[in-house]
Formats: sequence, structure tokens, C-alpha cells
Amino acid sequence: MNSLADLQNPGWREADRLAALASYAIMDTPAEGEFDDLIKVAAQICDVPMALISLVDDRRQWFKSAIGLDAAEIPREVAFCAHAIEQREVFVVEDATSDQRFANNPLVTGAPNLRFYAGAPLETPEGLPLGTLCVLDDQPRQLDDKQIFALKTLARQVMAQLELRKALAQKRLSDERHRQILESALDYGIITMDLQGWVTSWNAGAANILGWSEEEMCGRPCDDFFTPEDRAAHVPEREMGDALAHGRGSDERWHLRKDGSRFWASGEMMPLRGDADVAVGFLKILRDRTEYRLAQEALKISETSAEHDRQMLTRELEHRVKNTLSLVQAIVRQSLRTVTTPLEAQRTIEDRLVSLGRAHNILTSSNWAAAPISAIVEAATCVHDSAEGQIHAGGPDMLISARAAVGLSMALHELCTNAAKYGALSTATGYVDIVWSIMGEGTEAQFVLKWKEHGGPPVQAPTRRGFGSRLIETSISGAASVGNTTRFEPDGLAWVTTSRLAAIQE
Repeated sequence: MNSLADLQNPGWREADRLAALASYAIMDTPAEGEFDDLIKVAAQICDVPMALISLVDDRRQWFKSAIGLDAAEIPREVAFCAHAIEQREVFVVEDATSDQRFANNPLVTGAPNLRFYAGAPLETPEGLPLGTLCVLDDQPRQLDDKQIFALKTLARQVMAQLELRKALAQKRLSDERHRQILESALDYGIITMDLQGWVTSWNAGAANILGWSEEEMCGRPCDDFFTPEDRAAHVPEREMGDALAHGRGSDERWHLRKDGSRFWASGEMMPLRGDADVAVGFLKILRDRTEYRLAQEALKISETSAEHDRQMLTRELEHRVKNTLSLVQAIVRQSLRTVTTPLEAQRTIEDRLVSLGRAHNILTSSNWAAAPISAIVEAATCVHDSAEGQIHAGGPDMLISARAAVGLSMALHELCTNAAKYGALSTATGYVDIVWSIMGEGTEAQFVLKWKEHGGPPVQAPTRRGFGSRLIETSISGAASVGNTTRFEPDGLAWVTTSRLAAIQE
């Protein structure tokens, strides 16, 4: 039998214990078979008529499961379990009438006339006791080591059930929150599919946009909301293949509603992955962009209006002037930081502004929509190309955006200037190769431009990065950049810039 000296507070705070008990949301819940089975086993092993799973809050001892007792709870001040939770081992009272702590307890002096009690604490993973799995008798008795071990084992099983119950409740809560989030996203159709493209879930946004309910679409192929021409072209299969190969696939195209009408949608397909990062299905997100699409088409028509043309031209000119002034200010400000004399400043600034002007002339001839890359390269390098043709340039015919054209022109101007001062163009026999190419296809296509100097004096990496270096590094890329590399090789500088093709042509 445990004495008062045997009881040791394990160091937890009552407030923490009560908070832990509340987190399981178990108090005052109906009986559950999983718990009832455990106390039946405990009663049989210990050969007693009474067994309980009891939980102790700040004022009472409540019974989740009970055998041999009719009460659902008792006040905490008379509860044996209130003592049992104060220690980690099984708490045993062999004969309550001879134990000063319990001899006058109403549960001993009256019904159910308790004499024997043994309780194994129910402890959380953090070591906080919630209550006990206990066995009781109206006759004094003792437990052997095997019975004590069995009680402790069954107590752990009770906690395992409580943990499972808590985890399931948390999952249900998480699932419900997730469902509410999906259902509140009425502007977005959020659809999941298996690996064969059969719909497995369909949020309220999908029902709102496409017209089918979740009940109607689950178990049907996603082909149903693709247009006949897209189905014939195997677009659904291609989207799923792109998602598996590249992690996502974006699209802008017409789709079908339940009533047969069409709508323009921005869509994205992504793989859903399970254990070991294995794909188990797909997630498709759609947004109805029909009004935007129709507005674009209407804008093209309305552009025939002279007044509209004038307003558009005014805004475009304002935009270009602001951008040009910003770039000129940057050129002047940064150039002044790297020169030592007024004459050097004048020449540096003039050279850079002349290069900028050539790029602007080419863009003006094309209404600033786009420019041939070959013309941009030639304009940026012609001043430095000698009669012997020291600069060799070539690549596929293509148009690049105004922003990319200006950036490329400035970068090539800086490279040519440096080569004329220190590199291959500073000698009669040196030369430069400029080669551009397109790598890959579709949305993954990349634009690659290579600058390689030959036959010049040995070159070394600069000890500091000036404005010119930054121009070369950022070049045409900006947000489109995949990467830039610069190598100072024995026979001259080598520079490669790589960008997303679509981004430099926008």
C-alpha cells in the first residue's frame, strides 16, 4: 500500500493538466465500445467487480466507462483517483478502512463500501495525468506483479484511444475548415481528379462557374468541360502530362458549361502527391475570365475611334517618356560615379546615350511593339566593328520586346566598350562572336545569347562592380532571367545570358 511519503508531485501545474484534459474534448461524451472493452479486460485480469476509466477535472471525477458502479461522477474531494494522479506509478490501496486517508471517506463508510482500489494514471505524451484506469472491490485484496503490469498496459491503451480520438477530431476540424475555404472560393473552380482524369472532388466555385453540381461531376471524366476541339486534340491528356513532367501546366482557353455555353478560363493543372512524393492525382484550378476576354476584344474594335487612339497614344507617350527619362537619369548618375575627369564623364555618358538612341530609333520604326534582334545587335556594335569585321553576330530571326531590346542594346554597348579598352577589340587580330539561339519548346523555351572574345590580351576579373557590370549582368533578363554567367578565360571574356523566351517577347 502506498503511504503519504510515496506520493510525489511530478512537477506539472494543475492549470496545464486541466488545459490538456480540455484539449481531448472527452468529458461528458457518450459511452464508447473501445473504452468499455478495456475496463472489462481490466476487471477480469484483476478479478474484481468494479472497474472505471475516470477523468478528473477541477471539481469532479467523471467516468467515461464504468463496471459495477451506477454513478456517472463523484466530487473530486472524495475521489481516490484524485490521489492517484499525483504519482506516476500504479496507486494501490489494499484496505481503505486501515488507511487514514480514506477510512472516513463516504465511499468507504457507505455504498459502495469500497475497500480495495488500484489506479494506473492516464498520462499525455507530455506527462500530464488526466485521470486513471482503475479497478475496485468491496473486499481487501492485493495485486501481483503481472496484474500491475496489465493495468499499466491497459492504461496506455486507453491513452492511445484518446490520442486517436483527438487526432480524428482535429482532422475532421481541419477537413471542415478546408472544405469551408474551398466552398467560399466561389470565383475559383477547384477540382481534383485521379490519374486517369476522373473527377474526385468539385468545390462550390466549380459548380458556380461550370453549372454541374459535385454530385453530378464526381466519377465523371474532366473531358466533359473541355471543348470538342480540345478533346479531339487530346488537350486534357496533354495538360495532365505537362503537370506530371513539369510540376504545373497553365492554360488560357475556352471551356464548356453544363448548358453547352462557352466561357474563357485561366486555368492551372498541378499534380497531387501522396506518400514518397508519388503522384496520386491532379488539382485543376479555373477562373472565369470571359468578361476580361470580351473586354479585350471590344477594346481592339474600339481602337478605331480617333479619340480613343489619341488617349492611348498620349498615355503611351507619357509612359515611354517617363521610362526614358528614368533610364537617362540612371545612366548619368551612375556614369559620374566611375569617372575621374569631366571629359571622361562627357564621353562615357554620350556613348551610352548614343547606344540608347539607336535602340529607340529601331523601336520607333516598329511602333515600339517589338524589334528584330539582329537590328538591335548591329546597332549596338557597329561603332566598334572595324573594316575587317571583328564582330561576328548571328542567330535565328526573331522579335524581342521593347524592354528587352533596350536592355540588350545597353549590355552589348558595355561589352563592346570594355572589349575595345581591354579585350579582344583592343588588338588588330582579336574578334568577338555573338550567337543567340532558342532552346526547348512551348512554355519551357529559353532564349540564350553568348558573347565570346578571341585573340585579345589576357583578361582578369574586375576588382569592383561598376554600372557597366550591372548593366551586363541584368541585360535583357530582369524578371525573365534564368541566369547569367561571366568567365574570364585565357583568350578573352565569355558571357552567357539565359532568359525565358516568352517573357522577352511579351
